[in-house]
Amino acid sequence: MKPMLELMLIFLATSLLMYLILSGYTKKKRVSDRINEFLPAPSVEDFEVVKEKRQPLVKRFILSVSLLFKNVQFSEKTEKILREAGSHLKPEEFFAFRVMTSAGFGFLSVLLKLPIYLCPVVILIGFALPITLMKKKRKNRLKQASYQLIDVLGMMANSMRAGFSFMQAMQLVGKEVPAPLGPEFDRVVRQAGLGMPLEEVFEELVERVPNKELEVVVRAILAQRKSGGNLAELLETMEETIRGRVRILEELNTLTAQGKMSSWIITLLPVGLGLYLSLVNREYFGPMLEHPLGWAMLFVCAVSIFIGWLLIQKIIRIEV
Repeated sequence: MKPMLELMLIFLATSLLMYLILSGYTKKKRVSDRINEFLPAPSVEDFEVVKEKRQPLVKRFILSVSLLFKNVQFSEKTEKILREAGSHLKPEEFFAFRVMTSAGFGFLSVLLKLPIYLCPVVILIGFALPITLMKKKRKNRLKQASYQLIDVLGMMANSMRAGFSFMQAMQLVGKEVPAPLGPEFDRVVRQAGLGMPLEEVFEELVERVPNKELEVVVRAILAQRKSGGNLAELLETMEETIRGRVRILEELNTLTAQGKMSSWIITLLPVGLGLYLSLVNREYFGPMLEHPLGWAMLFVCAVSIFIGWLLIQKIIRIEV
């Protein structure tokens, strides 16, 4: 009898505790729902203010430095690179980041006690490194767009065969497909919903993502909207065409991989050997840096390496 009584007390205590927890949670949820019902939701500006307050220290420092270059007129090429790379940085912010990177490389060269003639070279490398990485990011983004475009065309064709309209199919792509094409298609749908002509919207899309396959798809869609026809079949045909084009590009990359590696090895081997000798055995390599004949030899060597690199790049670059 006593064990049964203990079990009953434990059951009642557990039930009472669960009731108190659930009732408190329900009350809080009811209060939160009523607050959200009667009070307006925070605006986008409020979210931006909160986000700006929570930014890391490095980002805030870059923003403060970028204010010095706010009134500087940057070239359209820089803005184009940032736009095509999908970067959210403004040109002045990117320039401030490049200045900070070059200053950091210069400080590092001082800490490593490099020769004085190498310090300007290191600073220039630090200034050019961010734009090189941004161009690499742009190249990878455009390459990824080619692979995504195959899935996008298949998804749109299947959606339209299932009864979706063209804009609904694009809206589905904007929701389901990740970057870079997903957000771009979502932006196209929003711009078209605001009343912008579809031709103008697609032209801006091609400017933001200057991919050859995407440009062909856009031209075909615009031509079909004027002439008429089965858009789902057109999308499937373009899917097969782009799939074959991407397959050929992959085969070419495989065949030219050895040439690309050879170009970098042949180009960097003399440079690496010269740096190694200048740091390890300065007396042996010193005449090349101190005698006019050594300067002439280094100049001829640099020009020859550059010409050889250009020739190899021209041989392995095959347009498809």
